[in-house]
Amino acid sequence: MTTIPFDTLKMMERLESAGFTSAQAKVQAEVLAEVIGKECANVAERYSSKQDVAQELSGVKASIESLGTTLNLKIDRSAAEVKSELIRWVVSVGVLQMALIAALILKLTR
Repeated sequence: MTTIPFDTLKMMERLESAGFTSAQAKVQAEVLAEVIGKECANVAERYSSKQDVAQELSGVKASIESLGTTLNLKIDRSAAEVKSELIRWVVSVGVLQMALIAALILKLTR
């Protein structure tokens, strides 16, 4: 927790110069210092520290890297499937084309 510099002596002197008694000024300065201290503690509890954020970010980064690796594997697998399907179609069309040419040649020769 970080502390906020608060000069209680200076506050007491200012309150005394404004007409407060020494006891009143001392109590006011102590109360204000206590309130500021508690509020600082509340702020520290309420908000994440840099270490907490860094730790959470490292987990998120690891998840993103894992997701990227998984996506790359799926893309590679899909590309391989598309490639094999394309080869199958090209071979099929080639066979059909040869059959058509053979049929035309047989038809023309008879």
